[in-house]
Amino acid sequence: MAFTLREHLLEAAPWQQLQLLLDACFPRPPRDVFERVVAASHRRQRLWLAQSPSGELLGMVMLSPHSKGGHLDNLAVAPAARGQGVGQALVQRLLVDTAGSTPAMVSLTTRIPEFFEPLGFQPCGNLNDGSTAMLVLLPQPNAHPAL
Repeated sequence: MAFTLREHLLEAAPWQQLQLLLDACFPRPPRDVFERVVAASHRRQRLWLAQSPSGELLGMVMLSPHSKGGHLDNLAVAPAARGQGVGQALVQRLLVDTAGSTPAMVSLTTRIPEFFEPLGFQPCGNLNDGSTAMLVLLPQPNAHPAL
């Protein structure tokens, strides 16, 4: 499957398409994922999108930056695009783009830790809602393989 990856300004994001994607990716509670994403957009989050050559939105990932890296808030891949490397490519691009001139870290919570472990994330503990807290320490940028 062919797709492009690039960071988007939240102000220029295709919000209607994002709502459809998030509704398809999160059919179980919490059902207000889109509203949470919109509310969080005022925090200067970073957004990466995967789009097909025709412009179809295939996936997204967001990062809430902080002084030592950030927190991966949302990873969503359209059901028809799953299993084709879109999610992995989005997370890898986020990690490469987050790594600075000094080591950094990215945290996340997930219900699918087995997806993130091959990308370097290590489990840190479990939350009461059944999700797993994970963390990856990022080396300096020249230590990352080229994408």
